[in-house]
Amino acid sequence: MSPAFLAVLTGLFLALASLYIRWGLERGTVAGAVLVVNFVSAVLAWPMFFIFSSWPEVSNSAVVTFIAAGFAGLFLGRLLLFAGMKKVGLSVSTPLYNIQAPLSVMGGALLFSEVLTPFIGFGTAAAVGGVSVLCLSRLGPRAEQKIRIRDLTLPLGSGACVAVSHVLRKWGLEITPDIYFGLAIMASTSFLSALATVVIWKQPVSVPRGRPLNMFVLAGLMTNIAHLTGLAAILRGDLVVVIPLQNTEMLFALVLSILFLRRLERVTMAVAAGAALVMAGAVLVNL
Repeated sequence: MSPAFLAVLTGLFLALASLYIRWGLERGTVAGAVLVVNFVSAVLAWPMFFIFSSWPEVSNSAVVTFIAAGFAGLFLGRLLLFAGMKKVGLSVSTPLYNIQAPLSVMGGALLFSEVLTPFIGFGTAAAVGGVSVLCLSRLGPRAEQKIRIRDLTLPLGSGACVAVSHVLRKWGLEITPDIYFGLAIMASTSFLSALATVVIWKQPVSVPRGRPLNMFVLAGLMTNIAHLTGLAAILRGDLVVVIPLQNTEMLFALVLSILFLRRLERVTMAVAAGAALVMAGAVLVNL
């Protein structure tokens, strides 16, 4: 499969994961979602490694890099994104989270000498403009006061963490080019980080049951597939091309919101316009 197709596929599975998480968070908690999704990812990742991996020669630097990528993206980024979904909804949090695209592009250009074109500048501006439209649509004088500026920093912070993780994944794959090994290390790091956070902070976490548990398990499965295809795309392509194409996650998420989340969320024309700008930015960056 081509890196472009793998990147779009990653966007689709990430959007499906977001949909299941949003359904689960209707009755479940953010802490429960993080633990279940990370647990499912870790449980699935290691059998895939033992079955499909080429068993490469592993260096300590690769292990450390993938551990850092797992903590930054799969744990901290996911925690902030789930909290953002709980606060501002899927249709707003996903486009804001996708600020990770221009940040990842800049990381690829600066750290891996990937080729930039003038379209990348226009695409970055369009993506940032889309984020601004989304913020203004929620914070204007007629907007509902339920959403505060600090609530919007949750998905934005998630995007920054994921951008750092993308750069670390690229670095790790250049050292040890095995996507199954990388996924196993990242997923395990994410789950252990979530578990350690609960223990250290002594926060009571009730294991979700019924529908929330089912939704979080499905989200973990979708997330695992998304990270696997995402690693394959990063291994075979450049960040400046792959990551903007993963931004199709936002388009898929918007469509899924319209189709399945009408009861939970309201997608306005301003939200759609902001989403379109972010998508236009992703297309321009790829030209």
